[in-house]
Amino acid sequence: MCLECLKERMPDRGSTCLDSGSYLLNYAGCAECSNKQFPLELSRVSESTGGDEDITFEHRCAVCNHVIAIHSFSFQIDGEYQEYSMGCDLCGQGSATVSILPDDPREQQLF
Repeated sequence: MCLECLKERMPDRGSTCLDSGSYLLNYAGCAECSNKQFPLELSRVSESTGGDEDITFEHRCAVCNHVIAIHSFSFQIDGEYQEYSMGCDLCGQGSATVSILPDDPREQQLF
């Protein structure tokens, strides 16, 4: 991975979790060849066990194949919730927990 290709290392993305794509606002361009074309997603590996899924891939320069960052994404089912997380120097870090129920019990108001 190359921090010179980035505007900021691992920005906080809140609840945004990408299993594909790139956060182009954080891409300064390839430090090796100065190219600013969209990075490619290469060496994608997806592993599923039970209801869990882990995805990793490399962001690479479209011209010189320079490794810009390594992206990881995970999805898990934990009881009544789906948990997502992402970590990548280019795309940032984020996590989200979403209820699988129609009405999220965490958001019910007490009267």
